[in-house]
Amino acid sequence: MHTRIMASLWMTALTLSACEDADSTRKRQQAEQATRTGAEALAAIRAAEERLRSTVRNIAPAAKLRGVVAHRQALGGYAVCGQVNLTGAAEDPYLPFVTVVSSNRERIEQFVASSSAEATRTYVETNTRCFDGGGPSSARSVPPLPPVPDTSASPPPAAQPPSPAAGRAVSEPTAPPALPAPHAGSAPSQASVTSTSAHPVNLRSSPTGGGAVLRVLPRGTRLKVFAEAPGGWYQVGVTEPTGWIHGSMLQR
Repeated sequence: MHTRIMASLWMTALTLSACEDADSTRKRQQAEQATRTGAEALAAIRAAEERLRSTVRNIAPAAKLRGVVAHRQALGGYAVCGQVNLTGAAEDPYLPFVTVVSSNRERIEQFVASSSAEATRTYVETNTRCFDGGGPSSARSVPPLPPVPDTSASPPPAAQPPSPAAGRAVSEPTAPPALPAPHAGSAPSQASVTSTSAHPVNLRSSPTGGGAVLRVLPRGTRLKVFAEAPGGWYQVGVTEPTGWIHGSMLQR
């Protein structure tokens, strides 16, 4: 009887010891995994910042980042999400960005909301990737992206007048209302406008979509119109002419 009791106690002790060892092993493995994950996330954030500073148009050395977070993706790698102030100036806006970094950091995709079309793509990437386990769950489950609108300012095609029918008057097509912009040299106070509140707007050096971007105006910036150019472009500024913005990016 005594022998059976001792054997039972011995087996209980061995079982408890094994459980403690398994628990310690599990905790150690969890700690090691957390350390590896933290190091991978930090490396992804560094890779994203390097890519931002080396490839984004008009970014200045003093550019600032905020709210940067790395999210582990379902197929591996990280989506680094945050905001970037391209100039670092207090009056300039922070633009959302998403940088997708592969597990080995050999492939990096970057999206920055620095224009209307890019803002749409960045919004899509933010909603599908900026959370743990985001992105496609398998190589075959990649959903098609919605069409990204082309908001580049280009002159609208000239309307072709309809052929008049015999004995019947033909009305002229109604032109879209234009902003009340004065011609060069007229008083700036005659035309006061505001940049669109939907997103920041590029202020360009010339009245074309390919003009150099002088700066990015915060949404809803109050401006005065000083001149007008063909194609719906307006020369604007606060107290004096500063640059050009397409009329589609302005409102009264």
